[in-house]
Amino acid sequence: MSIKRLFLIFYLLFSASQLSAQTSISGLVKDSIGDPVEGASVTIVDKDGAGIVFEKTDHKGVFKCRFQNTSAQFSIKITALGYQQSIVPFAGSTDERYVIILKKIVRQLQEVVIKSDSKISLSSDTLKYNVKAFADKNDRVIADLIGRLPGIQVDEKGAISYNGKRINNVYIDGDNLLSGRYRLATNNVPVGAVAQVQVIERDQPVKALNGYVVANNVSLNLKLTDSARTMSINTGHIGLGNKAYHAELNNLIFQQKLKGINNLKTNNIGENLEIENADIGLSGNVSEMNLRSPRPYLSMQNETLPAIAEQYYLMNNDNAANINTLFKFKTDWSMRLNVATLQLKRKNRYYNRLNYFLPGADTISYDEAQNSTFKLNHWQVQAQVEKNSNSIYLRSVTRIDIPKWDRIGNTAQNGQGFKQNQPSSYSSLSNETNLIKALGVSNILQYNSLLQYYKLNEALTILSGIQENIVNDSIGYLKLDQHARTRNIFINQSVTYKTKFDQFILSASFGLLYERNKLNSVLYKTDSSMVISSVGNQFNNDVVFSNLGFFGKVSAIYLFEKRSSVSIEASPTYSFIHYTGQKKAASGKNAWFLPNPIVEFRKRTGNYAETNFRYSRQTEFGQVNDIYQGTMLVNYRQFNFNDAPLPKTNINSMGLRYAYRKPLKMFFYNLNFNFDQTKQNFINTYTLDSGLTKSVAIDFKNRTDRYALSANLSKYLFFLSTNVSASGNLSLQKGNSFYNGQISPYHSYVVSFSGTARRKVFSKATVSVTAETGKFINEQKISGSAVTKNATDLKKIKVEWQHNLTTQLLFGVSYKFSWYKQSLQNPVANYFIDLNLKYTPAKWKSYFELNGINLINQAVYKQIVFNSNQLSVFQMPLRARTVLLKYAFSF
Repeated sequence: MSIKRLFLIFYLLFSASQLSAQTSISGLVKDSIGDPVEGASVTIVDKDGAGIVFEKTDHKGVFKCRFQNTSAQFSIKITALGYQQSIVPFAGSTDERYVIILKKIVRQLQEVVIKSDSKISLSSDTLKYNVKAFADKNDRVIADLIGRLPGIQVDEKGAISYNGKRINNVYIDGDNLLSGRYRLATNNVPVGAVAQVQVIERDQPVKALNGYVVANNVSLNLKLTDSARTMSINTGHIGLGNKAYHAELNNLIFQQKLKGINNLKTNNIGENLEIENADIGLSGNVSEMNLRSPRPYLSMQNETLPAIAEQYYLMNNDNAANINTLFKFKTDWSMRLNVATLQLKRKNRYYNRLNYFLPGADTISYDEAQNSTFKLNHWQVQAQVEKNSNSIYLRSVTRIDIPKWDRIGNTAQNGQGFKQNQPSSYSSLSNETNLIKALGVSNILQYNSLLQYYKLNEALTILSGIQENIVNDSIGYLKLDQHARTRNIFINQSVTYKTKFDQFILSASFGLLYERNKLNSVLYKTDSSMVISSVGNQFNNDVVFSNLGFFGKVSAIYLFEKRSSVSIEASPTYSFIHYTGQKKAASGKNAWFLPNPIVEFRKRTGNYAETNFRYSRQTEFGQVNDIYQGTMLVNYRQFNFNDAPLPKTNINSMGLRYAYRKPLKMFFYNLNFNFDQTKQNFINTYTLDSGLTKSVAIDFKNRTDRYALSANLSKYLFFLSTNVSASGNLSLQKGNSFYNGQISPYHSYVVSFSGTARRKVFSKATVSVTAETGKFINEQKISGSAVTKNATDLKKIKVEWQHNLTTQLLFGVSYKFSWYKQSLQNPVANYFIDLNLKYTPAKWKSYFELNGINLINQAVYKQIVFNSNQLSVFQMPLRARTVLLKYAFSF
């Protein structure tokens, strides 16, 4: 008999022995009016009152308990905050489904402010915002409202934070339809379809892991209205203006067993659909595994993005289509399909004058101008199968990612003009599978698998030829072609065993990681006779990089009362890294043993405050990008190669966070301190010489320290009907830069403050004011020279006025002002005024909207950046004044 069959028989016998002695009891807990009671404690107790097993009800009030049955004399004890305790005797049959009704207890709570009850409420670890209490008539989708909720912040990319902590997911009626691509929900779900925005402070959606992990993830749930659950929501709009258009169609289905968000969008008014489809949620997957993302080698230029909203400068033609569907079945099974495509065309124009101040009073200047076009054809497909029950969890996700982009344009540097073309294609196929199986009452077994293959093809063509003295013995030629091709295989497999007893949770894992990355690159030239040849062996790369790692993970968690805990974790890893190339010096074989410890402490203080402390030490190794030794033309004025050992980075991180929230009084604040120390065995050195930059990674003990202190506050002032928020940041970074053979230690300081106030001036008008100020200081010292100090001052103001002139006519205007000043430079200011007018005909479900963008028609954006060794004057044309008339409808 084979070993595999013996193992299978042993496993089946073991599972049968576990199941044969088990008793399973399930039921429903609800209150006297029939609403389910979420988070109720369900305890199976014996005849002496001793607890046998402990569980909690889910959001539907359902519970299921499995335990070793040694006696038939036991009872079910139910307790929940605000309800009378209930004890139900065992009926004698495990097939019976218990329905337990709890009676409410009326208690006087001194801290409750009655006037906030209609706006916000707290149930266990879920904070619930009443959408109707916060909504304005100008709100179209739920994203318009979320950023105004006390305690919630939204950044310029739409990423959401609660009390200073980034969220993982946005659920729709408890279902995860989009994972980290949640802007597709917040930007498309109508505000009228949502009854509550719920913040789940300790989100742990995997039922089989309840009691085995300390949940610390924050997620949002959009609780829908009853009407939104019963019908398909179909909306759209079309807008036309002066050389401008904007159109979209949305189909939303929010039934209990079927959910879907499907849309078509197109525009050329600076609305970036690539950001809407981006994954901006934090990774909270059960396996803690992440897909590999390639680092491109080549580019046409080093882009500088203006510090203003994209709608003022993005010259775009964006088209996007999405299909997102979730099917749910009765047996805890679900299937999900996400398909997206992006067809983008962008035009970029800029002018940049760049001066480098080098040792010996040398100055190198670049005058650069570029007019280019960027095109993207991107397809993404993701299919997921999931079973989520108390005893077993299975999730398998298959992803296909195929972007293809092309860049083409004209460039001039110091009076020399040339053309560039950069076509690139990428494809990735991956599968992630997670399986969790309960073994008895207090043990689980977990298996995680990640398989990925990707390839990246890049090319950069420049004509006529440049850098003749480097690539063609100072003889003129027609064209230069740089090619780079990457192939990668990534495998990560692990098995984890978890057990719990008393207040301890113990875990042990073992796994294998294998990665193989191959790089081929070559630089070709075309001479005046149209003969194509390789520039030389020193410009070629043929590198194979492999990393075989065996890793373990052991952790111990001790649970205190009031949801406090301390955890200690180590992830010892034994890595074998081997790489070969065309040169002897590029070959190496190394092995390392790494403990990778983590210590974390969480303390709950009362009902309102929590303190978190975390320390970790991790080691990361470089990839092919960091060890290739053949010279590569990475852009039109920079060559890169490496002359260093395998890059090794040790990262020591320490974080301390204190968070306080009193939801019924709508008061939130948090304090955060972080320290990061990075030690590397290499540094990137830069040699600049009249139109050329050479970047080389060399052997060097390099250390960077960063200290950061931040604070956030949010409060609703009832007596003023005003929502105020404020934040502050203070950071210091110390490190080294290396230019033209000189090491320059530097200190960088950042101090910034911002605040927002929003108030109803009277019943039909609202005003909001946002102000931001900051100071950025850079101190740098070149060997033998005095310290050079440069500073940047920044100020921004945004004022918005919204006025309901009548029940049918809404008016809004916004003013944005930014001002900044570099040391020894004149200040630069930017002004923008935007207008919005919305008219809804009586008894119509549709409306008309008039948008005016950049009404004062500011034509050019200018940005000056000045530090100890560099002065950059960057200019970019802005979008002309745009007036757009929209017609929005539902069907």
